[in-house]
Amino acid sequence: MAKSNKTMGVQQVLLRPNKETHALLEYLCQQSGKLYNTGIYFARQILFKTGKLLTGKFDLASEPSVSKSLLAQSMPSTPMQQTLMSVTESFKSFKNLRDLYSKEQLHFRPKPPGYLKGSKLFKVAYPNSGGQRPTLINGQLRFALGTTVKRWFGVSEFFLPMPSNIDYSKVKEFTILPKNGVFYLEMSYEAEKQKHELDINQALSIDLGTADNLAACVDTLGNSFLIDARAMKAMNQLWNKKVSTNILRKVSGRLGISLDQLSRRSLAVVARIKLN
Repeated sequence: MAKSNKTMGVQQVLLRPNKETHALLEYLCQQSGKLYNTGIYFARQILFKTGKLLTGKFDLASEPSVSKSLLAQSMPSTPMQQTLMSVTESFKSFKNLRDLYSKEQLHFRPKPPGYLKGSKLFKVAYPNSGGQRPTLINGQLRFALGTTVKRWFGVSEFFLPMPSNIDYSKVKEFTILPKNGVFYLEMSYEAEKQKHELDINQALSIDLGTADNLAACVDTLGNSFLIDARAMKAMNQLWNKKVSTNILRKVSGRLGISLDQLSRRSLAVVARIKLN
């Protein structure tokens, strides 16, 4: 049998939803995170009490105490199953690592998958197949929310823009991905393998800079160019300023003082340290 020339590609698109859609995305990712932690708890208890690993694709999706719970029903059925499958995939990876450790092919003892921490938001996956597959309507992807969400909130669907550079029919899965306080639409699609003819006699020399230029580049064909670092440095400085401001705001809120008062106290402490 000839090998297929197909491979999988992934593209992420930063979403800029309105308030209503943002609230729906946050709700779905919150419920997915809670369900993931519930699945992790159940699988860990089975492991600790019986020694059995839940590594089958539908081990959790077919477990009524998990998949029929009110939490599971608060999500569309297909994304709910995908979240529980993520749990069993994690335990399958753990099993493979444990097998390597028992054969002394791994230098550390692997631990069972743990719980989500931080915001506890988890991805929400919609396969491009089945009854709840996203549908393309006038350049917009329609995502179904299921009967429970419709009954609770009176909303049955939401829409996200479909990128124009990807063929909808080749997408295998659409995933709503929470990351760094924003949401991305991740698309896994089928792509043709590309063959590249490389000339091993040609090379590119890159000299990393430290001031205004990030790098100076020269190739063996005589071409040269500079990569300007000033714009990136400015964005990095702005990012660091925003991070420090947010940290100070949180600290000042916990101490019950204003941001200006906290800044003055910090400067006073620094001054004392310098005097000593």
